[in-house]
Amino acid sequence: MKQQRALPHLTEPHDSLRLGVHTLKDRASTNHPVEAIEEQFPEKQEALKMQMLKNLYGSALPARIQLDKQILSKVQRLPGIASSQLGLQSYTGELDSFGAESYIGCPGEPEAPGPDMHSVMEAQLKMGTKPLKRSLF
Repeated sequence: MKQQRALPHLTEPHDSLRLGVHTLKDRASTNHPVEAIEEQFPEKQEALKMQMLKNLYGSALPARIQLDKQILSKVQRLPGIASSQLGLQSYTGELDSFGAESYIGCPGEPEAPGPDMHSVMEAQLKMGTKPLKRSLF
């Protein structure tokens, strides 16, 4: 039985400054079925690999691998700087994969560098200088 899609309605005000420009049309559209399969593929492969290791070596090895991943995922940089989690990526083998983010860039990273911290603080404290953009030229 197919689910009927209803038009979404606004239940609370949208915070455009934090969440970006939003329309109700975005919630009504459905994703392609292959997109869901692609999103679930890494988790299914990981579960299959852990089950295979459990069958071959016992339950201690998958438990040790999970503990190592938990330890490596807790390592972070200072606040304000995005953490790359290089140790976790090297442990899981993600460094060997070459995806779109490898040559396009991460979506969270801005293309142009932002103003430096000192000029922003001087502008907030009204010390007479405006924030300067850092650039190579």
